[in-house]
Amino acid sequence: IVCPNGITNITAPSGELVYPESGTYGKNETKCWRITVPDTYYGIQYRISRLEVEMCSDCKCDSLQRGTIYSNLHQELKFCGRNSYNYVGGYISINYWRRDYTVGSTGYFRFVSDDTAHYTGFKLTFIAKSRSAGGINYLNATEDETIEFGTPKVDIENYPSSYAEQWILIVPEGRNVQIDFDIFELEDSEGCKNDYVEFREASIVASGSNGDIGPILTGRLCGNTKPNSILSQGNMVWVQFLSDSNSTTVNKGFKASFKAGVLYR
Repeated sequence: IVCPNGITNITAPSGELVYPESGTYGKNETKCWRITVPDTYYGIQYRISRLEVEMCSDCKCDSLQRGTIYSNLHQELKFCGRNSYNYVGGYISINYWRRDYTVGSTGYFRFVSDDTAHYTGFKLTFIAKSRSAGGINYLNATEDETIEFGTPKVDIENYPSSYAEQWILIVPEGRNVQIDFDIFELEDSEGCKNDYVEFREASIVASGSNGDIGPILTGRLCGNTKPNSILSQGNMVWVQFLSDSNSTTVNKGFKASFKAGVLYR
């Protein structure tokens, strides 16, 4: 039996999993969790910030496993060892522990202990991963500058089908990003599954931007209702626009602007 004591469900676009909540884990335990994010997202990204699980050969003593198929969970790669809080290299994702990922909105974790040494377990955070596609624009606004961005030729013609574009909006450190909309006309669909724009917090890493896994500012936005102003927490925002292949449902598009908002420190 994969999970003889049942499974704990966690459903949210982001959150954390801590086991045990205090003290050390017990003897001969089997604990399982199912993490589900909204199915409009591309996958799930995890970060293990603390791992205190007894290590032995092939992790045969105590172990943590993860997978995307419940029935195969007990056969997945076992993970064990002791890594202090916020240890370097704590980022993993849903497919393997080797930093790649799988498309999907559900992931599973399984923890097993034996009857000997016991430690403080693990803590991980998770966040829904967005699809990232199209060319990237890096726009940097000074203290008193306002910069416009949006779909191609928004004042002249409809946006094209099968189109993708990204923006990284940057303002000076210590300020947040304020985004205001002038035009907003996108195809309306359930869950904005066809054409949409979305906004997330971003930061720059060695490989580029990690905006597709940054804190979520909005879900997918679509339709003809102009969104309210968006205010970030940090000084960078990632924006993704995508249209599907249906050329009969394209619309005018969107035009927005951003500027440095209030001081946050």
